[in-house]
Amino acid sequence: MPHRPPDADRPAWVGSAAPPAVSVVVNTYNRAASLRLTLDGLSRLDYPCFEVVVVNGPSTDDTEAVLTDYQGRIKTAQCLERNLSRSRNVGIALAAAPIVAFIDDDAYPDPAWLDHLAAAYGDDEVAGAGGPVYDHTGAEFQTRYIISNRVGGSILTYETNPSAWINVPGARSFGRLIGTNSSFRRDRLIEIGGFDEEFEYFLDETDVCLRLIDAGYVIRQLDDGLVYHKFLPSDIRGETRVARDRYAVLKNTCYFALKNARAGSSFFDLCAGLADFVEAQRGDILGNIEMGFLAPCDLDKFEADVPRAFDAGWQHFLAGGPKTRSAAWFDQRQQPFVPFPIRRVSAQRLHVALISQDYPPGLLGGIGRITHILATGLAEAGHVVRVLTTGAGHNRVDLEDGVWVHRIVATSHPAPGLVEVPQALWDHAASVLDELHRIDRDRPIDVVQAPNWDAEGLAVVLDGSLRCVLGLYTPMKTVQRIDSRLAADPVAGQIAELERICYLRADSLLADSQAVVAEIETEYGVALSAGRLEVCHLGLPDRAAGVALGAVTAGVVIAFMGRLERRKGIDTLLDCLPSLLDLNPGVSVVLAGRDDIPAPGGLSYRAAFEASADGQRLADRVHFLGAVSDEQQDQIYAQCDIVVVPSRFESFGLIALEAMMFAKPIVSCDVGGIREIIEHGDSALLVAPGDADALGEALAALCRDPDLRQRLGHRGRAVYDERFTARLMVDRINRYYDRLTDRRTARVGT
Repeated sequence: MPHRPPDADRPAWVGSAAPPAVSVVVNTYNRAASLRLTLDGLSRLDYPCFEVVVVNGPSTDDTEAVLTDYQGRIKTAQCLERNLSRSRNVGIALAAAPIVAFIDDDAYPDPAWLDHLAAAYGDDEVAGAGGPVYDHTGAEFQTRYIISNRVGGSILTYETNPSAWINVPGARSFGRLIGTNSSFRRDRLIEIGGFDEEFEYFLDETDVCLRLIDAGYVIRQLDDGLVYHKFLPSDIRGETRVARDRYAVLKNTCYFALKNARAGSSFFDLCAGLADFVEAQRGDILGNIEMGFLAPCDLDKFEADVPRAFDAGWQHFLAGGPKTRSAAWFDQRQQPFVPFPIRRVSAQRLHVALISQDYPPGLLGGIGRITHILATGLAEAGHVVRVLTTGAGHNRVDLEDGVWVHRIVATSHPAPGLVEVPQALWDHAASVLDELHRIDRDRPIDVVQAPNWDAEGLAVVLDGSLRCVLGLYTPMKTVQRIDSRLAADPVAGQIAELERICYLRADSLLADSQAVVAEIETEYGVALSAGRLEVCHLGLPDRAAGVALGAVTAGVVIAFMGRLERRKGIDTLLDCLPSLLDLNPGVSVVLAGRDDIPAPGGLSYRAAFEASADGQRLADRVHFLGAVSDEQQDQIYAQCDIVVVPSRFESFGLIALEAMMFAKPIVSCDVGGIREIIEHGDSALLVAPGDADALGEALAALCRDPDLRQRLGHRGRAVYDERFTARLMVDRINRYYDRLTDRRTARVGT
């Protein structure tokens, strides 16, 4: 199938000998956590030649600590007043590059942001350029193109870029940039005196754009060069992102109009325009009061502020003109260029999209856990990584731990026609495909990886336009074989047949074990050709170090982790416990995992056991914990003495790997991928699946022999370090993606 080359749709300058240097200015105040995210986002840019200047306002939080962490990589300065225009002038002064770009401290850029901005300066007439801005959802535009007038009003347009016809000196309407995604030629900014410091915020960049246009230059609004603006709460707006305090907005609008509108309109029209602006603000406040976002007292404050703010705007205008800076002021403060290190050059970056219904935060299954580890590992290595997962309420896109997380709310889609698909499953899969196409239009995707579970990648496989890797985990037919509840379930049967289509039509197959390959071939009667297939064992980050321990339980503690269902062998374990605990008085058992899944009799395994005579007799020694957090799970691993994995099938065996990480001996059933990571007598004792007597005997042997427990546990930890760390897994899969894409991106020596 055709796949676009990785450099498709890149700006024209890419590949030239000398891209123009850029100084990125971040003006910050009391947003330490967000500032760190902004700086991290800048480190993930493609652009090879830029510096970062951070101007800190009178912050009282941990901003200085963040700046200290970046010492040597960024320039810093202070602005002792809450005045954004003054802070920006300080940033311009320190900047050493011919282009100065601005981004807010509650925003982060798309990786190609500076590529697109810098490409706009091939025309010498262009004095400023900026791109679209996503709002706090990351999925809807805050602004795309903006047309403003000389009274300070603006309209947003999303269809047609107006840059070609609104750069006319003296015109009543003009195009302007939004501050969080704006850039300018440094010499042109200095030529007009920089930002007018009368604008402590609001209309500051609008005024700069207008002055540059009136000086005969062009402001170019771009179709690309994206910024994600999270629009965080501040002292003027709350969690609802609605402004409570509009004094500065009113004062600056009055000042802006008096400064810029007198020449092109009558004083009457100027005053009428300001009156219209006030009425629009009043209507906005009333609407937000009705929705519960503002209180009546906010309207009272606004009404009191209107005359006071307009008086101040008038007085500041009469006081003698704009508060700009001289060229000498800027030149005296300029500092040498300090290149900001990026994580990886563009040519060596993969663009990977991972599909998983589960993703943090929240409790995770195995696929969600591995997706998170792989995504963050590849992102840490400098690749552009996206996870497409389920959302709620509305679509969202956020940068989390270096990963672009797209939380998608499924919308209705027509059935594919070729196959019968449960509607909810298809709506999710097709909505994911829509988002993939949107992403791919902005930046070609190298690899899409989707799990076989729930046929999540079905729409991608059927579409065929994107290179799709199908991750192979426990298949539905295996679950049906083991769980009688699902054997005759028509929906489960449909999903199994959809899996078959994915096995046959996916571009590539990535299995976590040889065992799952054999299982799929047997259950589905298909041959997974070696040419499409890769087996890559999984790995986990080391969570054993630094686990905070509570009181350690006396005696020997056996731990079970996982859903309490037949596939995980919970029935086998519960069957062996009465005899095991009767013969070993110092032993207790903890069972952590979802425990409300119905058993064949209708009750859950937990409810059935607790209602039994044995369950009531052993209630103080068998502890059902239900679903637990990762932190609680780690504490259980750290405090227990033995981990039991009685599963009837495991495509790989993450629970066993976690036990090995914590140097815990394992008693496991000899099934699936388990035998590919542990050997009987080496780091675990293996027994036949479903054999309660054999499971009980193996557990008893370990309960009675502390030396054997220690030997098996230590060996398990050694095997984990040698073969199953997260770094090793990420590197293996990185190299696999390289082979698929004919690229060389894996780090040498990892």
